Amino acid sequence: MKYINKEKIEKIKLTKENFCVLIDFDKTITTYESPDSWDVAGKSADNGCDKEVSNLYNKYRPIEVDYNIEYKEKYQKMEEWYNACMNTYYKYNFNKYKLQEAVKTSKLEFRKGAKEFLEFTNKYNIPVIIISAGVGSVIKEFLEQSNCFFNNMLLISNTFIFNQKGYATSLEDSLIHTMNKTIDGKLKGKWKEKFLNRKYRLLFGDTIEDTNMTDNKQNTIKVGFLDKDLENLNAYKKEFDIVLTENDSNFNELNNIIKII
Repeated sequence: MKYINKEKIEKIKLTKENFCVLIDFDKTITTYESPDSWDVAGKSADNGCDKEVSNLYNKYRPIEVDYNIEYKEKYQKMEEWYNACMNTYYKYNFNKYKLQEAVKTSKLEFRKGAKEFLEFTNKYNIPVIIISAGVGSVIKEFLEQSNCFFNNMLLISNTFIFNQKGYATSLEDSLIHTMNKTIDGKLKGKWKEKFLNRKYRLLFGDTIEDTNMTDNKQNTIKVGFLDKDLENLNAYKKEFDIVLTENDSNFNELNNIIKII
């Protein structure tokens, strides 16, 4: 099933030279069934970490996808969740030397057509900015192992700093969670120039909060993947220009909707 704001789609004509991509990672580039990058990171720590992270997911994920919760309360809960995850990794000695094998043996999978889409953007040097509230260290490793971490990509995520023994000690930058994912203030130098030189944005996400990655929504085509929780469809239709659900929830279907010249 799919919803399309045809009026807006017809107004914005995308060419290979006039747009950039803003994209989430967990459940967007990857399938809904894939573990998220936090779970994979848990496999790079001492025994018990992945279980605690999974328990946190089961507690807070229903809150993340509940759009009846007041904004302030939801923001607070997301702060709680992500800080709890960070503390769990420090507690269980998250280690970069275990990361490669953890990613290799994980069940992370590209959403249908996602890898081909990323290869397409690389071929035509279309800037891709991955903004993720997941674990940047995992995301980069997964893309590198998949031969899909290209020079046209910028990754903005929760990337760890490791000490000489390989243990995580802190984050490279401030904590990113569902409610504070935005491009504002995060681009510098050539990437800021690349971003500003492109008139249009093509945005992908699996939660409504992903639409906040950019405030220039008039010039942005927003694509939302809604694999489950179809009771949220009306809320998604209000925020996304294209909503793809169930069997249509893939990047190949996007080619039938948006023609990039």
